[in-house]
Amino acid sequence: MTKLERPDAPLIAALERARIHPLWDRYQRITPMAPKPVDAPMHWRWRDVEPFAQRAAKEVGIEDVERRALILANPAFGGATVTTQNLIGAFTVLEPGDKAVPHRHTAAAIRFATRAEGAVTIVNGRRCEMHQGDLVLTPPMCWHGHINEGKRRTVWFDAANMPAICNLDASFFEPGKRQDERFWEVGTEGSGEYRFPWTGAEHGLAPAADGSLTYRYSRAGGSVMPTLDLYLKRIRQKTKEARSTCSAVCLVVSGEGRSQVGEQTFEWSQHDVFTIPHWTWASHQGSGDLFIVTDRAIYERLELLREEIR
Repeated sequence: MTKLERPDAPLIAALERARIHPLWDRYQRITPMAPKPVDAPMHWRWRDVEPFAQRAAKEVGIEDVERRALILANPAFGGATVTTQNLIGAFTVLEPGDKAVPHRHTAAAIRFATRAEGAVTIVNGRRCEMHQGDLVLTPPMCWHGHINEGKRRTVWFDAANMPAICNLDASFFEPGKRQDERFWEVGTEGSGEYRFPWTGAEHGLAPAADGSLTYRYSRAGGSVMPTLDLYLKRIRQKTKEARSTCSAVCLVVSGEGRSQVGEQTFEWSQHDVFTIPHWTWASHQGSGDLFIVTDRAIYERLELLREEIR
């Protein structure tokens, strides 16, 4: 049986030839009823990532690259270097004496020290030592570079909102000079401005609506940067399910546990990374600490934030 043609089909065809689209036949496509993430939740186990970090340290000279970083890529984005929606997560590796060349960009980025003892990040002339659990900010257009002053290989977790900035076509990048030794000759500490010590976050944990203990890294009561919102979440009991219009990349700081994200269950341990796509129900249980990077600040400022707990 031949499908009946719409009575307005000739008009629609004529409109499309004229580069005009009618609303009435496609409004549900251009105004969806609710968000529909294209990406499924993903989980990267540190035990699988670590061998690649070791290989990169041995096979890739820091003097030949901008950064020796391993970015966690979600296949849902068709080969693009994206971890979830507006965010990327990665691990950066430095050998003793390595210097990662200074640069700056419009994307907001962070460094969270995993095995980074001996590493230092310089941000706008401020020296930020990277001890276990420390957070270092590199706000938009701040010059920053990294150096391993220790005697062992260092590794830390990176996150940035480069996909969001690129989707807006608002990305600017300025490389620094490898020969500029003055960049590294700073003595001013960056604590309080760019560095958040682990002890401060741990002591700031407080009961949250989902049943966890949560600390929000903040400035003046708001997000720590205009386009990134960061949290530390301590899991000691099963949390309530929560979802949000923002997406998240979660680093396991310590401990072991299980997260139900959408239809998937992740068994996690120290330094694993997993994603929570936007508008996806998620809950956690076990005994551990999660460092969570979100794009919540973007949605909050645009008045597009919606959050639910059940």
